[in-house]
Amino acid sequence: MRSRPDLNKLEAERQITAAPTVENYIASLEHGGPDEETVSVITFFAGSRECAFEVSDALEVLRPRPITEVPRTPGYILGILSVRGEMVTVIDLRMRVGMEPSERGASSRILIVTVDDLKAGFLVDKLGGVKAVKAASIVAPGPDSGVEPRFLKGVIATPAAGVLLLDAASLIWPDEQKRKK
Repeated sequence: MRSRPDLNKLEAERQITAAPTVENYIASLEHGGPDEETVSVITFFAGSRECAFEVSDALEVLRPRPITEVPRTPGYILGILSVRGEMVTVIDLRMRVGMEPSERGASSRILIVTVDDLKAGFLVDKLGGVKAVKAASIVAPGPDSGVEPRFLKGVIATPAAGVLLLDAASLIWPDEQKRKK
């Protein structure tokens, strides 16, 4: 006959592993305190490249729906879309930053952003989520980012690969038109 495990012994082992250690305490201090400045971003993918907008620029996320094409517009403009009665320009983000055109799939989304009361939707391949990043982890983009520097606010340094922090204003305004301030 098998003996039943000693419940007191199991409870004691559980408490030992749950107890705080010096290593856990030091690691918690490395995460920064409440006074460390953070930036909230919404991440998404353009192809295999992870990108982000500041949450303050993002308005909402939509599933792709029929888009009305508009003649004589740049190739990166897919058309317009009615969002609660308001017409919104839809931009292929990959084309806008110089990549190959997006292919709409099950995970594709239209990320609506707003800049100076102007709204635009960006077709992205997949959403990543909302994250709080340390402001100090945002660095200047390098020459090998694969995106024109004018479209970037910076690169969020991560252990794997940097996340491109995009400048929504420079992506919305046409190349030929200077943004009024």
